[in-house]
Amino acid sequence: MTVTGRTILVVDDEPDILELVSRRLELAGYRVLCANSGSAALRLFYQQQPDLAIVDIDMPKMNGLDVCRRIREVSEIPVIFLTAYGAEEDRVKGLEAGADDYIVKPFGKNELAARVGAALRRASLPPGKTTQAVYSDGEIIIDHSAHTVVVRGTPISLSPLEYKLLVALVRNAGQVLSQERLLDVVWGQDALEVSPESVRLYVSYLRNKIEQDPKHPRLITTVRQFGYRYVPANAVGATA
Repeated sequence: MTVTGRTILVVDDEPDILELVSRRLELAGYRVLCANSGSAALRLFYQQQPDLAIVDIDMPKMNGLDVCRRIREVSEIPVIFLTAYGAEEDRVKGLEAGADDYIVKPFGKNELAARVGAALRRASLPPGKTTQAVYSDGEIIIDHSAHTVVVRGTPISLSPLEYKLLVALVRNAGQVLSQERLLDVVWGQDALEVSPESVRLYVSYLRNKIEQDPKHPRLITTVRQFGYRYVPANAVGATA
């Protein structure tokens, strides 16, 4: 019986996995939509507008990475990859495609519902107060109302967590934020469910997207043993 009022789209070309995941989510109170291919998933996504998507990566014709990218073009709903690929390189590819979380098969009995709940809570957190609708410092423009980011004249695509991390750093420009502080600000009440290593990974993802030379960052700098600091290109009048 549906009790959460939330709809989850599950995409996997393996019938057994599709049935297992949908059953566990239904028991947790979610309405579940099932798709066995990328194209079917996108049709359901546009028709039903689910609150979250769980996507397998390894699928024929249109793989899960492509599905996630297509969703990210029009929506910021949480996307969780559920896959047999557990190497760090695979996780990085998934997160860079726009996913919010990454679960490796086989997964624990209660892990799936817990991860889904955590992702939905993060997505529903109210946006922080801003003193300006648009932030600009000469290199980066952030439109808070539209949730868009332009870097040196080029629009870039950020996952919801990447966007929240960038905004947190920009709002505290010039200040050093520890990993623990960033976990609290960006992941909120779910910070205890996330390792500090996630902050390092997401900082690297941001650097790859906004720095001219990610190996020698000058916007998001590391202060050893303390944390990270955003250094605006032009701090005059740049208040987020």
